[in-house]
Amino acid sequence: MYNERILDNNLKILSYKIDSSFTTNIGIFIKSGTKNEININYGCAHFLEHMLFKGTKKRTAKDIAEEIDGIGGIINAYTTHEFTAFYTKTLKEEAITALDVLFDMLTNSLFDGDEIEKEKKVILEEINMYEDDPNSFIQEEFSKNIFKDTELGYSILGDKKLIKKINKNILLEYFNTHYRPENMVITVTGNFNDGLINLIEKLFTDNFLIREANAIENKLTPSHNFGVKIFERDNINQIYFAIGMEGLGKTNPDYNKLVLLNNILGGSSSSHLFQEIREKRSLCYDIGSFTTAYRNAGELLISGGANMENFELALEGIFSIINNISTNGISEEEFHRTKKQIKSQTLMSFENPQNIMFKMATDYIYNDSFKGIEVMVDLIENITYGELLEFIQIYLKKDKLNACFLGPKGTKKIVSKWEELHG
Repeated sequence: MYNERILDNNLKILSYKIDSSFTTNIGIFIKSGTKNEININYGCAHFLEHMLFKGTKKRTAKDIAEEIDGIGGIINAYTTHEFTAFYTKTLKEEAITALDVLFDMLTNSLFDGDEIEKEKKVILEEINMYEDDPNSFIQEEFSKNIFKDTELGYSILGDKKLIKKINKNILLEYFNTHYRPENMVITVTGNFNDGLINLIEKLFTDNFLIREANAIENKLTPSHNFGVKIFERDNINQIYFAIGMEGLGKTNPDYNKLVLLNNILGGSSSSHLFQEIREKRSLCYDIGSFTTAYRNAGELLISGGANMENFELALEGIFSIINNISTNGISEEEFHRTKKQIKSQTLMSFENPQNIMFKMATDYIYNDSFKGIEVMVDLIENITYGELLEFIQIYLKKDKLNACFLGPKGTKKIVSKWEELHG
């Protein structure tokens, strides 16, 4: 059963009760992320997420971890370009303890100077870890280039030089500006009683003052065709690739058509890329496609890796698949199979209360409402075969493709092959 409450201070509380569940999931989502940063606090949103775990007036960092571990629960957080999330999962009888910890983190965090300096080292190591991972590095470079000079082109982790300059004043200014009730969505899913919802309402009414709601920023983020970027490193055996184009934002009416196209292209084990490049021709172990969607922008990305000997053949195969789908479309049988896949995945995801928590929050962040599982399924079901074919013909064009490649010495010579295929 779904319910929502909007408090006088414009904070939203969304709940979805499942009586058969043994657990309670609580999520606090702040509609603020990397898009809300400016040059002087670049990396601040992610840094702040870390600092809320580093101690409050009531609890040390160790106390936070031990209290949740002591009830057999899970506590975690993550930062995106457009929001930041803190969430717990516990047995239903421990939900009030989890809420108390989350509320304490949001209202009583110390932002201790020594802890800030220690956490800088942790985040710098996190950045190094992602830079050392070829897939993470190449996908980050693709985003940086396709969204060049826009907030979506920034790394969520931040810039090393600016991370070193972050201090308590910068963190507090960001926190006080964005961690406001009108920017918060609280979600509760699983098994719980009305007392938990009433307690959330009381806590967040008494401790967060009424403030005029800020309008959600809806500006479009422009993307840029950048061609091809190539990076070479020692001690790498494969050429890792990120090949893609501008995607669609979650609020775009054609977004679900792109979801279907992605599944057909490389988003499943029966997709064209997986079956042709890996299963039939054995040119790659890892290959597939995925979409990244923000409010008003996104990416469609093909990623994977192949050794130098196979790479040009794999690249030819990728272009051949794109040309074939764009020119000849797909069969009706493939269309219906793909719709069943997406509908089944959507319905099965709602068997997990934690997935429901994330879905309710993100729907509210992007669309100011949660319409439920039936609407989500209908959006897929109502796409016709002809509509998808028309969308594919207009959207999927090889001249829209851009690429980032990371490989061993000699990788730069593949530019000529890219230019030959791209035209």
